[in-house]
Amino acid sequence: MSTINEPSIYQIVDEVCARDFEILARLSTNQRNKFVDIIYEDVLLGDSPEEITEDAIYDYVEEFITKAISVSIDDVVDFNL
Repeated sequence: MSTINEPSIYQIVDEVCARDFEILARLSTNQRNKFVDIIYEDVLLGDSPEEITEDAIYDYVEEFITKAISVSIDDVVDFNL
């Protein structure tokens, strides 16, 4: 049963990003909002998004950032060769 005070999935994603990933505060507001939107949309596409936990969101954001850094490093390495 849902209550009126229960945060939305978007609010949970936004809170996890803001609270646990301080590096995201260095992005512009527009970039940060796009990042949260991407994570939110991916959560909604998952199995039972209404049952996702903050821990699962944290793990997903961490994995997403790791992949983004990896791609960026690969691009720089390829560029320098």
